Amino acid sequence: MRFLKKKVNLTPDYLEEKCEPEFDTKVTTQLSPISTDYNETSSAADSSSPSTQIKILSSRAPRQRPPCPQGNSKNLVKNYGKALCNFASSDIAVPYIKNIIERNFYTDVKIPVFAKYIDGKRSQITNIESLRSLLIVNEEDDDLRRAYKRVFQEISIIFLKYFCVNWIFHSKIIQKNAHMKFRFKMLRRVQDPEHFTYLKTLFKQK
Repeated sequence: MRFLKKKVNLTPDYLEEKCEPEFDTKVTTQLSPISTDYNETSSAADSSSPSTQIKILSSRAPRQRPPCPQGNSKNLVKNYGKALCNFASSDIAVPYIKNIIERNFYTDVKIPVFAKYIDGKRSQITNIESLRSLLIVNEEDDDLRRAYKRVFQEISIIFLKYFCVNWIFHSKIIQKNAHMKFRFKMLRRVQDPEHFTYLKTLFKQK
């Protein structure tokens, strides 16, 4: 019995001598590199995390884009020019063109040929000069070309008077107010294309 008691009493000491050094060395050797890597990756993740980026962006002042209620004058002329060509080459304009031809005795003007001619000019309208070229009669123009230009001028006046508002509010135009303001200016310039050389500002900047 005394021998067994001594053996039992020696067991914890034996286990402490065998197990504790091995456990400590394994834990320290395995956890030390993991802990350092974790600190490095966590710091890198914190620096590039979406939350930190959102905070940085939110701290910046928003970009101030000046309002442009008047729109771009070049775009106004371009949009109106293409709309005039679309209307002049459409089926809606046929009865009006027929009336213009009969009233002015333009016997050489054929409506399908005129519509094809105007439709081909639509892509060329990018500014005031290109639109004026469809309205102003030059000396080198032949009789048929002069008739085309006069018919286009009259049909454009009809569009600006009676169809323009419907086009503005049913199209994809963003600056609808600017196009409405420019409507009567455009009408006067189509009636007198010789003086259609520039476009004044429609609105005063505040």
